[in-house]
Order: sequence, then C-alpha cells, then structure tokens
Amino acid sequence: MHLKYLGQTGFLISLEEGNFLIDPYLSNYVVSSGIGDARYFSRQYPPPVSIEELKNIRAILITHDHADHCDPETVLPILSNNPDCRVIAPEPAHEILVKKGMDGSRCLTPSLTNWQSIGTIQFIALPSAHYELDQDTKTGAYPYLGFVIKHRDVILYHAGDTILYDGMVERLKKISKDYDVCCLPANGRDANREALGIIGNLQPQEALWLVDQIHANTLIPTHNDLFKSNQIDPSILTNIQKAQYPAQTVKWLRAGEELIL
Repeated sequence: MHLKYLGQTGFLISLEEGNFLIDPYLSNYVVSSGIGDARYFSRQYPPPVSIEELKNIRAILITHDHADHCDPETVLPILSNNPDCRVIAPEPAHEILVKKGMDGSRCLTPSLTNWQSIGTIQFIALPSAHYELDQDTKTGAYPYLGFVIKHRDVILYHAGDTILYDGMVERLKKISKDYDVCCLPANGRDANREALGIIGNLQPQEALWLVDQIHANTLIPTHNDLFKSNQIDPSILTNIQKAQYPAQTVKWLRAGEELIL
C-alpha cells in the first residue's frame, strides 16, 4: 500500500489492483464557492497532483460535507474520468454532490456495524465529533465520519475532522486491537479561530493520547498545512511527543510525499 498525502486531510491510496482517495481537495472550492473568505481560506500551495492524472480510481471516501473535504470541483471531474468509481460518504455529502450533477447511483453509504469491501480493500465507518457527536434524530445516521481501512495486514484509521468524545476509544478498539497508521487532524482549536467560524480539531496532546490508547504504530498529523488561518506550530506536537510519548512514531508528510506501508 502506497499512501500519498494530498494536503489538508486528503490521501491517495495506491494498490496493484487500483487506487482509492480519501477527502481529496485539489481545487480552491472553499473560496470559489463563496463559502470561505479568500483572506483566510486560499490555498497556500498548488495541488500536488492534477485531477487528470488520477486514473483507475475505484472509490472516493468522503468523511463529511464541509467544502475542504467534499469538493465537487475535484470529485466530479474524477468521476467523469473514472466511470466505475463509487463515492462512499455520509448522506449530507452525497446530497451536495448529487445537486452538483453526480449520478446518485454511484453513492454508497458506509456501514458502522459491518465491514464492506471493494476489491481487496475493506472498510468500516465510525462517528466523528465536529464539535458535537451529531446524529440525525430520524435515521440515527451520523453526518461526520471516520474510516478504518484494511488491506491484507495493514490497518489504517482516517478520522476526518474530529475531537475526542465518550466511547471513541472503545469503538476503535472494538474494530481493531491495533493500527498501523492513524491520520488525525491535529491542528487544535481556539477562540480566535472559532470567531472566524472555524470548527477546530484535536489538540496535539489529544491526538498523541488517542494513538497511544489504540496502539497505533504511526501518527500522521493532518489538517495543518493548507490554510494559513487554521494552523498551529507543528513543534507543539513534536515537543509533546518527545517528552511524553518517546516511543511513538510521528510522520509529518508534505503534500505530494508518499509513505509505503
């Protein structure tokens, strides 16, 4: 399994049988859509890959409907170039993409109770809290998700956007006794960003505590590079890791960088 970081929380998973994407954000949709102010939400660097070169994509996994995770300007062209590709996402994300022109038959809502598979990839979803552990009162569905992805002996957890919530560790331990890689949003949260309407994520201390609790071999911190308004100094996490979790592997990836598992 080759894991390429696309920036923000985006990843390209490359296998011999095909490729999978998680939260690809390769446009400037947050600004171009009018959702975010260009002063705060313009990209700090160009996309590390072009949409045109993303071929043989079997599925796109989307954690939730926020514009930097569910990006029609990225997803729809990829679907056009990959006619057999499915979109695995919670219902609010599907609704956005269908309104923008996606064929609804390509939607797949992930299960929180049973493993599902596409090829040799298996996946299961679990709730994320952004900030609250929101749940649809009628259907019981969660609008914010994380994914556990299994390929042979490799197990990866991608949290999307989240903070800690009661029962989170227990859910993860029930899915797997340990994890090879955890991709966690470790850009923290504070009052200044909340005043701009920015919903925060795990504090560095919380991210390190979580990977320690679920016996994760490698932490990949995410969501801390694309928007200048929504970052913290990476040394904060690094210093906590060295002082409190010296045995924990932390891999900060640059956009376009690849990790081979």
